[in-house]
Amino acid sequence: MVLVAALALPSDALHAQTEPGLFARLNLDKLKLAALGTSIGPVAPTGTVPTVAYSLHADYGEISPRWRVVFTATYWDTRYKADVVKRLENKLRESIIDTTRTAFFAIGRIKVSDIAVGGDLRWTPRAGAIRPYVGGGVLAHVVNVEGKAIEGTFVESALDNIAAGFSAVTGVDVTFARHLAIGVQARYDLTSGVRYGSLRAVGSYFFDVAPGRRAP
Repeated sequence: MVLVAALALPSDALHAQTEPGLFARLNLDKLKLAALGTSIGPVAPTGTVPTVAYSLHADYGEISPRWRVVFTATYWDTRYKADVVKRLENKLRESIIDTTRTAFFAIGRIKVSDIAVGGDLRWTPRAGAIRPYVGGGVLAHVVNVEGKAIEGTFVESALDNIAAGFSAVTGVDVTFARHLAIGVQARYDLTSGVRYGSLRAVGSYFFDVAPGRRAP
């Protein structure tokens, strides 16, 4: 009965059943957690005091020869520069009608932080113990702004932001032990309201033997 039913199916239906799905066509079925790691380095977002960015990454291996997928999560926090706060105070002063000419704005310190989560597609020209790479990715940024003078106001609401962004990345990883690699990375992140470059020191742990090392 099963054989008769199969023979009765149209040829295009049989083709649809055997054709690989989108997941397989994009080679996403090849993804497998290969390494976990962390990175740290200086970052200077536009209009803010330079600070330090902390990042975690999960390397899911090659999606095709020389192309790797790496998911990342990054956090930093700092405050706006004094001249930026001053410009904000001036804009607020200009936006009101002060008939007494006694209006005074003193916003004070405004803190800002960013959590960015997303993925990179990285191209590595060669395998081995020393692996340069270049790539880019898409991330979701959650920018949070805090300050006593702006808490609960339209100013805080205007500065808070959740938006998609893009990144460009380049660097080099060096295997120095069976499961361990270190490296340096330069990247630039761009989203609405926040732009910053960073230089990071990277460390990774490979669950299997790290690239460039032979299995025992």
